[in-house]
Amino acid sequence: MRVKEIADLAGTTPRAVRHYHRLGLLPVPPTVHGKREYGVAHLARLMRIRWLAEGGLPLAQIAEVLAQDPGGTDRDSVLGSLRATREEILARRRGLQAQEARIEELIARVEDGEGLEPIPQLLVRFYDAVQARLDEAGLNARGLRAERQVVTALAALDLVPDSINAFLAELDSTDWEAGVRIYTEIARLEQLHGDVARTSAIQLAEETWEYTLRHRRAALAAFAGFPAGAPGRTTWRLTQMITDAYTGPAQHLYLNRFLKLLMTDPEFAVVLKRLAGDEPAL
Repeated sequence: MRVKEIADLAGTTPRAVRHYHRLGLLPVPPTVHGKREYGVAHLARLMRIRWLAEGGLPLAQIAEVLAQDPGGTDRDSVLGSLRATREEILARRRGLQAQEARIEELIARVEDGEGLEPIPQLLVRFYDAVQARLDEAGLNARGLRAERQVVTALAALDLVPDSINAFLAELDSTDWEAGVRIYTEIARLEQLHGDVARTSAIQLAEETWEYTLRHRRAALAAFAGFPAGAPGRTTWRLTQMITDAYTGPAQHLYLNRFLKLLMTDPEFAVVLKRLAGDEPAL
C-alpha cells in the first residue's frame, strides 16, 4: 500500500502518517520502485496508534504504551498514564463521555493483566492459544499474524461486531480445542505436497464446515454482524490480506473449498455477498 492508501484506511492523512514516522511511533516501510510500500503490520500499528489517541492519550504516552510488552509487564507505568488521562477527561466531562468509557476499558484491561488491543478479549485469548500451539509444533504463524493484524485494524475502526464474542462464548472446552486444532492444521498444510496435500486440504475444509454447522446460529450472527456498504467493502478488502498471507497451494485449496461450502448454503451466501458489496436482489 502507498501512504495515501494506508492513511485512507486508517481515517487519517498522509501528513499524520509521516508525523508518526518522525516521532518513531510508526516504522518507516521499505522502498519499492522508489516509493514506500506499507504492509498489513504498518496498518495494524497505525490503527492502534489512532485507537489510543482517540481514547485521549497524548502521543508521548502512546509511545510509552507501545514500548511496553503486549502483556503489560510494567503495569504501574501504564496504569499511571491511563489514570492520569481519565482524570483529565473527567475534568472536561461535557462532550467527552465516549473518551471516558474508552479509558475505563483500557484501565480494566491492564488491571486484568491483558494487553492494550482493541479486539475482543475472548478473541485475544483464542489467538494466543493458537500461537502457543503453532510455536509448540514449530509451524509458520504468518497467516495467524496477518489475521490478528487485520482484526486489530477492523476493531480500531469499530467494525468488529459483538456477535464475534457471542460466538466464542458459546464454545465449550472441546469446541475451543477443536478450533485451535483447525488453525494449527491450516498452518501444517504449508508443509504438505502432492496427493497428501490435496486430500488433507479437502478433508480439513469439510471438517471446518462441520464445525461451522455445529454453531450455525452463532456463526451466521457473527457474519451478519459485520457492516454493509462502504464499511463492509473495507472489511472484505482487508480480509483478502489474510488470504494473501497463506502461500502454500494446499492452504489456498483449503480456503477455496471452505468458501465454496459457505456459498452453497443460502443463508451464509446472503451474508457473504452482502459483506462483499454484492447485495442480493429482493
